[in-house]
Amino acid sequence: MVDILEKTFDFAKDLQERSRTDLIVIHHTGGNDIDASAEQIHEWHLNKGWAGIGYHFVIRKDGTIERGRSEWAVGSHAYGENSHSLGIHLSGDFDQARPTAAQVEKCAMLTAYLCQKYDIPIDRDHVVGHGELMSTDCPGANLQQLLDDGTITGKAIWYANEGDKQAPKSGVSGSCETVSTKIDRYNTLEDVPEWAKPTVQKLITRGALSGNGQGLDLSSDMIRTFVILDRSGALN
Repeated sequence: MVDILEKTFDFAKDLQERSRTDLIVIHHTGGNDIDASAEQIHEWHLNKGWAGIGYHFVIRKDGTIERGRSEWAVGSHAYGENSHSLGIHLSGDFDQARPTAAQVEKCAMLTAYLCQKYDIPIDRDHVVGHGELMSTDCPGANLQQLLDDGTITGKAIWYANEGDKQAPKSGVSGSCETVSTKIDRYNTLEDVPEWAKPTVQKLITRGALSGNGQGLDLSSDMIRTFVILDRSGALN
């Protein structure tokens, strides 16, 4: 379940509507490791002569997700890519500090929700750090590492497939087929969720998992870890 704390801002200019959404861009505050609120960022961006807050979401250090710019609107967060992307801002300077555990989890949950809603693949081609699009240190080395090693996308895949499937409080539910979380152990390859079967089959073929698809005795956490490692390239 994704709780989004709604905010209402007065923008200095009319906002334009996006015609498509196929990219999620991750940002940080930078400069100082402060727990910047959506209201603070709105004022900063107004002072730059912008319409107002350029990010669509702000994730505070305690994991609270705050609404920024309207989700339907073209953002102002990634020059040249705003017309088709959503911007997620994590508060803090992640060149000097690390995102909190709550921020990482909520970033993954929000990413999963948005990817489901807009039919965006949860992979590194579609979930990127700001610095992958232009010359900038954003989102900071420590947050970028969580993208590069597959932590955020791996967790997002898990939330999209096995997390809490209640509709987000913003009122829109994801469109992907869900997987029951009632199964505690997966004993055969046939039992394994479709999204994880390629990874488990890879491990069986390599001999890392015995039983030739039978008697696997895998937990949900084990499967999730395997997929995260696979997505990060560690199993290649």
